[in-house]
Amino acid sequence: MQVQPPFLIFFNDSSRLQFSTFLSITPAMSTRGDAFLSRRALIVSIFTLFSLSLFLWHFPSRQSSLINQPNPSTNSIYDLYIEDSGEHEFPKHDEPSTDPGPSDSNGEQTIESLDSDLDLPNPSTNFHESAVNLAFELYDPYPDYNSKEWKKRWHGAHFSCKGPRGVDVNGNADDTMGAYKLPSDASTPAPIFGSYKETGLGSGFCFERHARNSPYGDEDITGDGLNARPQPSSVDWESVDWGQLQNDCATLNQNRFEEKRSSGSSPLMFRYPEDDDIQHVNSTLILPETHLERRSQFNVHRRSSDAKEFKKRNAILLRTYDTKEYTPDNMYHIRSMVSELSLHSGGEYEVFLVVQIIDLERKIFSDPKAYQEALDLYVPRQFHNISILFNVPLLEAWYPKAGKHDPNNSQQVHMTQPLQLFSLLRPEFDLYWQLELDVRYTGHHYHHMEAIRQWAQKQPRKLSWERSAYFYSPYIHRTWKDFCSKVQEIFPLGGIWGAVPTTGIDPVGPKPPESGAKDDDFEWGVGEPADFINISPIVDPVQDHMMFRNWIDNYSDGKEKTPRRAGPVTPLIAVSKRLLRAMHHSQITLGTHMMPEMFPESSALQHGMKAVAFPEPTYVDIDDKTPEEIESIFNDQSITGMWNGGSENAALAQHISYWWSAWFKPEYSNVLYRKWLGIDDAGNRTDDSRLCLPAITLHPIKGI
Repeated sequence: MQVQPPFLIFFNDSSRLQFSTFLSITPAMSTRGDAFLSRRALIVSIFTLFSLSLFLWHFPSRQSSLINQPNPSTNSIYDLYIEDSGEHEFPKHDEPSTDPGPSDSNGEQTIESLDSDLDLPNPSTNFHESAVNLAFELYDPYPDYNSKEWKKRWHGAHFSCKGPRGVDVNGNADDTMGAYKLPSDASTPAPIFGSYKETGLGSGFCFERHARNSPYGDEDITGDGLNARPQPSSVDWESVDWGQLQNDCATLNQNRFEEKRSSGSSPLMFRYPEDDDIQHVNSTLILPETHLERRSQFNVHRRSSDAKEFKKRNAILLRTYDTKEYTPDNMYHIRSMVSELSLHSGGEYEVFLVVQIIDLERKIFSDPKAYQEALDLYVPRQFHNISILFNVPLLEAWYPKAGKHDPNNSQQVHMTQPLQLFSLLRPEFDLYWQLELDVRYTGHHYHHMEAIRQWAQKQPRKLSWERSAYFYSPYIHRTWKDFCSKVQEIFPLGGIWGAVPTTGIDPVGPKPPESGAKDDDFEWGVGEPADFINISPIVDPVQDHMMFRNWIDNYSDGKEKTPRRAGPVTPLIAVSKRLLRAMHHSQITLGTHMMPEMFPESSALQHGMKAVAFPEPTYVDIDDKTPEEIESIFNDQSITGMWNGGSENAALAQHISYWWSAWFKPEYSNVLYRKWLGIDDAGNRTDDSRLCLPAITLHPIKGI
């Protein structure tokens, strides 16, 4: 008798969505824009179905060398900790480890016995079907701004910013999202990939739709018996100017930031290149300073305990297009990101909509009136001042050598170019996040982004590319330390060290310590902000037989020898300013071009920059495979990390990914999100379900 994987049980028996049900309840693509953005996913799906027809559904049970087999644990994934680095005061419990692992006297990694508090599956639990009888609390993951300890570390003072209700958002219950506190003995399924404990995303709370979205306009009725939050005061949302709120907030807090807001950043508008932009493109590169380069051997990024720092700023770019329908759910989502990331933090983040105008009849860059008409027609007024428009002719004007600029597919093949241009337009940011607008996060955005950013910053460079090539599963690999130790056993010489030589590319990343990777005790890069972050693995697309692996142009080493890496999916990535500038320079001077799933990763590899795959908690709803079987499909001993190097496993992996919480197929993400919103099969919103979920990234969300 085969035991059903406990972490795959999402609902109780009466509401469990069975494996066969998904095919009949997949939501249809709703708009022309959705269909446009889904064309590549459709092609991949057709390829997948063809591949699957060549193989049986059943496959041999096989373990990879990364598998360990701990006994089942009944500990809750909510009994977790988030490391307090002095930047925030998230709920905390026991300290997780983000360094590579324990060392013996010779500096070699050792594997300790299984920790008793791992976030492993509980065989008898489901997601919390209702928040009834749980205690409601306002969710506040922010630092203790202006405290004595905070002032010791940071320049300036934090000033609270006005929100859509005209009052300071910090401390105002109506502008603060809520959550439900789980009892100490609560248990919830753990994700098969990624970890709450090891990344700092655990909180001890679950999130119900009304408590999460009511500050942003969701006036949903309250379920019977639910200890719900009071309905926040109403807002005339059409009169809110989110751009002005963000601008005022950043100005009020400008003494906290080293780089002040650009004087030429208003209005928020791209422009066509001028001769100087091309002739002086070298000036856009961010080169390593000589003294920093020399000191990199001694880990320049370790902070002196008595040195004050300026807070670095982050830009959040939400990618969308002209015919996108702004449903109520989309509106809640955008408002929540601006409020939680920008306004509550005092301008540490700033949120923008990057809107592609597909209709080329609108000459938005030659006629200011046409630009404003497009803005009025395609973007809700409250978001006008956080929106920036672009089109294919703009990208072609800036990057005429870099790939084909076909109006029918430029959105997909040139996704990073608007990000590159934005780093020139708004250079005051250090890290630029790009999210697709069909991503949802049930938890708190600031907690999410800060956990990702800080975790990536703590990772050492040694074996970072190698660790990033694998799916990390606490159920299989145990602690992050154990996982890192196993990777080191596979790569005892230290793996990729610095820039990978590429003909025609002059690396601008810092040089590694001259002593070499083997002698580095996982120190280089600790405390260094990551140049590239993805929430999926970063793999070798050639060895993993990815469909787009050879879609590259204008590299001197050609399709066979050009070093490259790729992310299978990119719904949420972060790219540093120095990496974006290197990409911009390369595309203008050389015309280098790759698919967007490869270009940032490959540029980081070629320039010797720090790239990290964040182990985002990911659920898989499939009940005919064991954890060991699933892991053996996705992980291999080589640097490729994915598909186990074989076409059969690639097809099976594609099949399984239909039921992932965050991939590029909408089957499971849509089902779970609709249930969380209380939307029935007919598309009607009901009050029958008050599902209380952990903080989960869901992608893609379509037709809601």
